[in-house]
Amino acid sequence: MSTALAAALVATTVRLVASHAYAEGAPPGFSGGFKEESCHACHFHAEPNSGPGRVTIEGVPAAFAPGERYTLTITLRHTGMKLAGFQLAARFKDGGAQAGAIAPGSDDGERVGVETQGGVQYTGQKKAGASVGSADTAQWTVAWTAPKGGGPVIFHVSANAANGDERADGDFVYTATGESAPLAPFAASGNGGRRLTAGLSGPRPGVWRLR
Repeated sequence: MSTALAAALVATTVRLVASHAYAEGAPPGFSGGFKEESCHACHFHAEPNSGPGRVTIEGVPAAFAPGERYTLTITLRHTGMKLAGFQLAARFKDGGAQAGAIAPGSDDGERVGVETQGGVQYTGQKKAGASVGSADTAQWTVAWTAPKGGGPVIFHVSANAANGDERADGDFVYTATGESAPLAPFAASGNGGRRLTAGLSGPRPGVWRLR
């Protein structure tokens, strides 16, 4: 086989894989965290985060309560995108093991799916969740149930803003991270002998109150 023919076959395969993975959701392992590839592995038009848009994760608590359920919102913005996709994972910062449990948001069961690989859950858009809303924005919700033990958790998300031509080029990839630490009481000195604890009744997790 000639070099030119081999190169053409490789390019065609990459385009087909990228197109299929984008339509139905990328296979697990492309969140961009812990030395994983991001969506850039197939959508390599430009370096990640070099386009005019961005991806964000909202709802990650500064500190989490064991077993508490949190709603995370992933928002991708990119002018002119026709289709959109993402992949997110939540792992312990130390070692990369699965942290808690992930499920589609309450209203996104038809738009968001979850797959597991190597004991880690990866959530991303389904075909129905690839549509772009108004203002060149795509948005998905994910329910994260915090672990009942362990240390800090890190969230990695990779997102693809596609031009809809079913090719690997012409798309822009964005990545983002979020971190959350376990909510736990601790003793503090110099507070008049009172114990400084994390008040779950506060306006938001992670607000420390003297008691």
